[in-house]
Amino acid sequence: MLTMFPLPKLVQISLFILIASLFCCSAFASEAQQPKSMQIGINLQVRVFLQGPYNSSTGLMNDSLRARGLIPLQQPYSSSPFLYAGTETLNRSLTGISLGGDGDALIDWVLVELRDATNPSSILAQKALGLQADGDVMDVQTGSTTLTFWNVSPAKYHVSLRHRNHLTVISTSPQPLSFTSTVIDFSRPSFALAQQTRFTTDKTRGLVWAGDINQDNKIIGVGVGNDNNPILTAILRASANTSFNTSYRLTGYAATDLNMDGDSLAVGPGNDSNLIYSNVLMHPANLSFASNYIVLGSAY
Repeated sequence: MLTMFPLPKLVQISLFILIASLFCCSAFASEAQQPKSMQIGINLQVRVFLQGPYNSSTGLMNDSLRARGLIPLQQPYSSSPFLYAGTETLNRSLTGISLGGDGDALIDWVLVELRDATNPSSILAQKALGLQADGDVMDVQTGSTTLTFWNVSPAKYHVSLRHRNHLTVISTSPQPLSFTSTVIDFSRPSFALAQQTRFTTDKTRGLVWAGDINQDNKIIGVGVGNDNNPILTAILRASANTSFNTSYRLTGYAATDLNMDGDSLAVGPGNDSNLIYSNVLMHPANLSFASNYIVLGSAY
C-alpha cells in the first residue's frame, strides 16, 4: 500500500498558483473564442419602401432589375455624391429569388448610414446593403435582415437611408442602438423623418419620394437643375439611338430609371419623367400646383 505524505507548505502554495494560472488562461481562451458579435458592434433592422418600384396591387416593390439581371455585383455608391469606399459584393445566390408573391426578392442596393446624434451631417458609419420586395434591408452576402455594424459603440445615432434616385430619409431623433437589434421602420407613417414628408399610399404605409436623379436632395420638374433633363440627355446620347429618337427605350442599370423596370424612358407609356412631374404637382405642400415647385429632401 502506498503511503500519502503531506506536501510541504511551499509546494502546496506553488501548486495552487499553478492551478489558478491554468484556470485563468482557460477562461481567457474561452472568452477569446467567443463570436465577435458577442463583444462589439450594434445590430439593427431597417425597413423602407421606394415609390418608384412600388406596386400598390401587391403591396410589394417590383424586382424587375433582378429579374433582368441588371443589378450590379459591386456596390454602386462609390461615385459622387455618395463617395462610399466600401467593397461590398453581392452573393449571386441571392439574385435567384423570383417575386411571384415572394417578399424576399432583391430590388436594388441601398446605403444605410449611422450619423452623429448632435450633428446629423456627420456620417460615422456606412454600409451598402440590399433591399427586398417587402421593404426589408438585408446583408448582401448572407441575406440576413439583421444588420451588424462592427466597431460601433452602443449609443444614440441618427439613421439614414440613401438610394440612387430617391430622396434621402433620416430619422428626426437619434435612435438608441446596441447589440440588441432595433427596428428602424421608415415606412411607418408615425416614424418622424428629418425635413421631409413621405409619399403616403394609405394610413399604414409611407413611400420614399422618387425623382432625385442628380442627387441634390431635391426633386425639380422644370427650371435650373431639374431632374427631367438627365433622362432626355441619357436617351439622346445613347450610342444605339442613332436617330436621336426622344421615345427611345434605354435599357440598363441607371439613375434615370425611376420606376426601376430596367428601362429609361422620356416620353410614351410608362415613362420616367411623368413620375417627377406628378410628385412635384401632387406634393401636399404644393398648394398652388406650381410646375416649378421644388420637393425638398433632407438638408444634411
